[in-house]
Amino acid sequence: MSLIHNIQAASIAQNSDIPTLLRMCKLLAARISHQEFAQWIDRELNGYAKVDELPDYRVVRVDSYGSFIGTFRRADKLQIPVSVLPKEIQEQYRNAYMGSSISAYTALIEGEKSGSVQEPWPVALAVHHASKLTPDMQCVAAWKEIPIGAVVRLTDSVKTRVLGFAIDLEREAPNAGELPIGSQPPLSPEKMTQIFNTNITGNVGNVANAGSGFSQSSSIVVQPGNWPSLQARLLELGLTDSDTQGLKEDLERALSTSNDEERKTTAGAWIGRLASKAASGAAGVGIEVAASAVAKAIAAYFSLPGV
Repeated sequence: MSLIHNIQAASIAQNSDIPTLLRMCKLLAARISHQEFAQWIDRELNGYAKVDELPDYRVVRVDSYGSFIGTFRRADKLQIPVSVLPKEIQEQYRNAYMGSSISAYTALIEGEKSGSVQEPWPVALAVHHASKLTPDMQCVAAWKEIPIGAVVRLTDSVKTRVLGFAIDLEREAPNAGELPIGSQPPLSPEKMTQIFNTNITGNVGNVANAGSGFSQSSSIVVQPGNWPSLQARLLELGLTDSDTQGLKEDLERALSTSNDEERKTTAGAWIGRLASKAASGAAGVGIEVAASAVAKAIAAYFSLPGV
């Protein structure tokens, strides 16, 4: 089997070893002489050195909790709002920045697909700020709680991006994976950049600005007026066919008019209906995040600048 086909098969396999998959991709990157792909693979394998280098699928909205002890009582797990922290670091504690090597996350989910993992706060921060919540108790430890579902989505996202890249590369250059290292690249730099951006960095183009502080990437591009592309994107967000029953008819009816207000009204009604379902279908995703992703997909279908 060719290298590209091995990569595709490993990307699809449910229990494939992701570090091994990425090492195959490292060989592919050397054979096609594509530096950006190689750099992304190295960061996934070895970890990201800086927070600002993290792709959006490695930044997760989380809640924080703490253990509190008082003279006559104790609480082992109380939720801590970030409002107790100085404003300049509140955003830092709204998110978990998952910058470790991919192998660290695959180890967390071996044989386990529920529950959560913890990222501790500095003890001094917990004692000084979280203790404001309970005047009669002292916070002795605090942590961010990262749902296992978020870790699963991270690993699945890497596999999906690799699969998309391998499919598009084979479509344009079927023998690219069998080239000798150091040979002429199989495609123009512009074409390689397009394939890389579409699948790996998630530059999906025509989407609306819905929600704040959240960027949703996807290998599925919603084309204006194209129901199959929208349906595929909604399924990717964790929705089911039954969740979207009636959506196609409503959207097509609104699309047939030239009235943007009617389109926005239809979009808004369905965003509210679908957001909670998307949030419940993907553990660890908040309603605001889910609504943002659904809104962007539907707005792209209507070619709206916003909904």
